[in-house]
Amino acid sequence: MEPVRTGSKKYKDQSWISQLFKKKTCTTFLPDPDDKSGEQCQCGYSRSCHKSVAVEDNFGAAIITKWHTSQHTTEEPTDAFGDVEFAGAGKKYRKFIRLSSETNPEIVYHLIVSHWKIPPPNLVVSVIGGGVSSNMKTRVKDILRKGLVKAAQSTGAWIITEGLRVGAGKHVGKAVRDHSTATTSSTGKVIALGVVPWGLVHNRECLINPKGSSPAKYSLTDVDGPTYSLDSNYSAFMLVDDGTNQKVGGEKYFRARLEDFISQQKTKGGAVGSIEIPVLCMLIEGEPSILERVYKATEQKDIPWLILAGSGGIADFLSELVQESLDPEEVRAVVTERLKKLFPNEENIPHLADLVEKILKNKDLLTVYSDEDGQEEFDTVILKSLVKACKKSSNVAEYLDELKLAVAWNRADIASSELFKGDIQWKSSDLEDSMTDALIGNKKDFVKLFVDNGLNIAEYLTYGRLEELYSSVPENSLLHLLLSKKHVEWKDSSMKGHESNLPPGTSKGPTFRLYEVSKILKYFMGDLSIPFYTHLTENGKAYSTKKNSYVSPLTQHEVLYSTKRGVGGVVFTLGCVFWTADQRVLV
Repeated sequence: MEPVRTGSKKYKDQSWISQLFKKKTCTTFLPDPDDKSGEQCQCGYSRSCHKSVAVEDNFGAAIITKWHTSQHTTEEPTDAFGDVEFAGAGKKYRKFIRLSSETNPEIVYHLIVSHWKIPPPNLVVSVIGGGVSSNMKTRVKDILRKGLVKAAQSTGAWIITEGLRVGAGKHVGKAVRDHSTATTSSTGKVIALGVVPWGLVHNRECLINPKGSSPAKYSLTDVDGPTYSLDSNYSAFMLVDDGTNQKVGGEKYFRARLEDFISQQKTKGGAVGSIEIPVLCMLIEGEPSILERVYKATEQKDIPWLILAGSGGIADFLSELVQESLDPEEVRAVVTERLKKLFPNEENIPHLADLVEKILKNKDLLTVYSDEDGQEEFDTVILKSLVKACKKSSNVAEYLDELKLAVAWNRADIASSELFKGDIQWKSSDLEDSMTDALIGNKKDFVKLFVDNGLNIAEYLTYGRLEELYSSVPENSLLHLLLSKKHVEWKDSSMKGHESNLPPGTSKGPTFRLYEVSKILKYFMGDLSIPFYTHLTENGKAYSTKKNSYVSPLTQHEVLYSTKRGVGGVVFTLGCVFWTADQRVLV
């Protein structure tokens, strides 16, 4: 799908939003059996809120006993979207949209990153449970307000909650506010997104404007239910409408699909060195219905879960089972007994026991975070949870997964403490792909870490890899501008007639060549650059037709020369001077 465009008049007026996004309206009034007046529909809205066609007494409606969003609603163009301004929270606008629970998550993701201009995540942490809890334990609050938000800032993560001023969402909001107040860095902003049940939003009428709000004026009110105010500390809100009022459920279905879609996207927009965006669900407290969510995420989507032991509810129930070594034959009996004790009023214990048994078959996707882990940095806990979830049969693959995540999050400190403490015997070849990611991402601490831990520069810096690195420089950098000029000169020179002699695998496109690099080095460094790439001559003879000769390692002379000219403390060939620890050299 193409990114949402915003440049033309058509897209500035936002009329396209109501064409793509819908709301839901109840089409069949079914009396709520718990309402003696008969004026309340099972959808949660009163009879007066329904259109006349929905309340007509016909045979079809008479034989229906249970209301369902997929059968008894219709979709209409959304009437609530745009910017929202929270009273008393300054002039910072937040984004919001009312959307059907059936909405394709792809268009929502593109709305967020392309139209709302929220940077794509390196990680998504979805906080599940603790929705309306008013007695949340102090330790859990601290994890949300300190550990989670700090980890999100350091890893470039999105935090997803219900986005309301109640329960876990409220504490995440406070943490985001405190972090925003304490930091002055524009690059360290924490992105918190609310996936909110539309029917649970207090004072939601002020958000309705079929033409879009710029902005809607929203007053914050602390209420105890059955509706709750949006939290002003979130960056954006997806107000999920399943046609119900003062009920939850539809947003969970949409949220799970959104998280699954994001997990299939690439960090950095799919650029070189990107990985699939990791998604981690964090379980706090929780009612029995959450077991269905855990089962589907682990069994069908391979999404890992971090369970906060000691937070109560289903989280404690699962954490105990995960940490125990039960005989397979006794699991069913133990699970059933504990469910009955923990939830004595629950009617469907056999079904819940089935779900738990299936969940426990995927223990690698479940990580328990307890008081014993209290001294460990929370981003380290998250990283370990993700690595545990993607373990393969090979130990090397396990460690490389963890290393790649650490590089993606630019956490050289975690990599150093967890992966380079002497118990893993790294080979130089194991580090090469991650080294390339670090160089392309200008992550100087990782460059030094890899060199200090055995990466062989002479073997790594082949001519082909150097060209790959130079070709990856940002288009808005001075280096890219200079290389582009030299590349144009090369195309207009005698090399143009020798393109067919280039060896297989050498790009005929705009890939920069070491010959062009040598010209720039000569320009800036004069005779100092003479030993580098001088044999890569303008007439193309440097590119021998012998197999792989164009990626042969640097000569010993060049390697020795580079050790005498290490830049920024990193022993490196001058061919990589643009990626050294001193970024002020040329870029």
